Amino acid sequence: MAAGDAELPVIRAAIRRERKLRIFYEDGRGRASKRTIWPFALAFFDRVRVVVAWCETREGFRHFRTDRIRTIRLIDKRYPRRRQALLKDWRATEGIPEQ
Repeated sequence: MAAGDAELPVIRAAIRRERKLRIFYEDGRGRASKRTIWPFALAFFDRVRVVVAWCETREGFRHFRTDRIRTIRLIDKRYPRRRQALLKDWRATEGIPEQ
């Protein structure tokens, strides 16, 4: 199993149901943080899987490597915006043209 694969069922369920996730995340320098995120996409980039999400802590779009998520918990609370609206805004922010 690839690093980060154990979290995929929970992440996919949160995306499908538009539910928040609480994660304990460790960045590339080993600094840990707790985050509440609104996941709306999964991507594979440069050999790592990332969750694309709105981060309540940073009040912005962030990309979280699944192999750096130490713990994950589904919060049975819908996030306040629709997944498609988040995806559209993220694409605009990142300069990704609509398909």
